[in-house]
Amino acid sequence: MRQSTRIGLAMVALAAVSCGDHLPVGSGGDNSPVDVPELLARAGHSWTGDISASTPFSHDLVCKNDIWFPEVFLPPLGPPRIERIVFVAWDMPAGTLSGWDLVRNAADRHTWSAALSAEEVGFGCGERYTTGFFLLSSWPDTNVSVAAGFQRADRGAFSGDIRSHDGVLVDYSTWIDSDMADVPAPDTATFYLQNLFTGATFSTDVPTDGNDGSPDYFAGLEVGYGELGLGAMTDVVTCVVYKRDGVELTNQCLTVEEASLP
Repeated sequence: MRQSTRIGLAMVALAAVSCGDHLPVGSGGDNSPVDVPELLARAGHSWTGDISASTPFSHDLVCKNDIWFPEVFLPPLGPPRIERIVFVAWDMPAGTLSGWDLVRNAADRHTWSAALSAEEVGFGCGERYTTGFFLLSSWPDTNVSVAAGFQRADRGAFSGDIRSHDGVLVDYSTWIDSDMADVPAPDTATFYLQNLFTGATFSTDVPTDGNDGSPDYFAGLEVGYGELGLGAMTDVVTCVVYKRDGVELTNQCLTVEEASLP
């Protein structure tokens, strides 16, 4: 499904909310809170049998009028048969996780979505950039996918890469286009890492690197997973918070892919 179509579904739901109507069935609404720590505890580790088949082909996060619209396009690639997709909010400094079930769209069974108010999520569109968002897919036998990260700005504003030759020393590279993200030029990127299953955490500030006159800024980091006790790459979620003069501007959460692994 094209991005414009998926965002169009969110706008239909937004129009309904703005007019005081109920949300369309399957477009969000009735999104039950999820006990994310309990879901993770039952799984024990992220499933790594086929990362591309268990993580969304495409996913977007739209926030308008303080209503959050996560949308996922997940084509049927065969096993595993995804039965549940959970939208997770990660308070990075506190290390806490909150989640809500996405609803499969009645008109397009490949699309899952939600419509969550600021009251449900705990804050509105332009607030709390130390909270990042990601997805977890799950299916029978208590399996959960690796975390699939969202970005708190236009999708084209960010790019990121995770690589490792041995699964112990991990390289991160991230870029932000400050014009597309509609933020001032960032001078710092704070990397937050957390093992979803053990709770092990790590965070550090990295200066951004940019050229005068260009809106593009780079931040890179090399992390020794073994030394820090972070465990397997596929069990760790990573988000980057961009700042200027100590003020949070926006963030992006990353996704471990097949190409990331040794």
